Amino acid sequence: MIRSIQYLSRNPGTGLIYLLFIVLLLPSLVSASDEHRRIEETILSYNRTLIEAAKNPSFLEKFSDKQKLEQHAEKRVAQKLYIWIKSWHENNLYMDAELVKIAFEKIEPKGERAEVLTDETWKYRYFRHIDVNRTAEAWPRAEIYYKVKYTLRFKNGKWKIEDIKVLSEKERKL
Repeated sequence: MIRSIQYLSRNPGTGLIYLLFIVLLLPSLVSASDEHRRIEETILSYNRTLIEAAKNPSFLEKFSDKQKLEQHAEKRVAQKLYIWIKSWHENNLYMDAELVKIAFEKIEPKGERAEVLTDETWKYRYFRHIDVNRTAEAWPRAEIYYKVKYTLRFKNGKWKIEDIKVLSEKERKL
């Protein structure tokens, strides 16, 4: 470090080049960091919406309510999730879920697309409504570890989930 400072003091032109390099590089690093945060927030918002929709009988009452999911995902993904949730609800099954932990292992934006790998820990149980104030357990509480690949697309100034692939999962009954 001291040698570098001595070198820079003897060669001020080199110091100027280093300073210029740092000044030019810094905005792209900040921009990449902001982009990563926007991508992470899209995935987190999607999962929060999924949690709310799966446990609340009135969250997705009509097919047009899938627009709540389309805020975070492309139409095809939102529709698939909507149908999955509604099929459970029509059988009086609701999921009480918690995203315990999510680690973003890789976030790789490439133009208008991004690939993201996550390690996720979820806890959930399924229940049935008996009446307005009572529920009954339909499936015992479990903890699931997932490795997930999300593909996102940047469109109209916003990242949306275009595809979700569960690469691996491991369940543990609680």
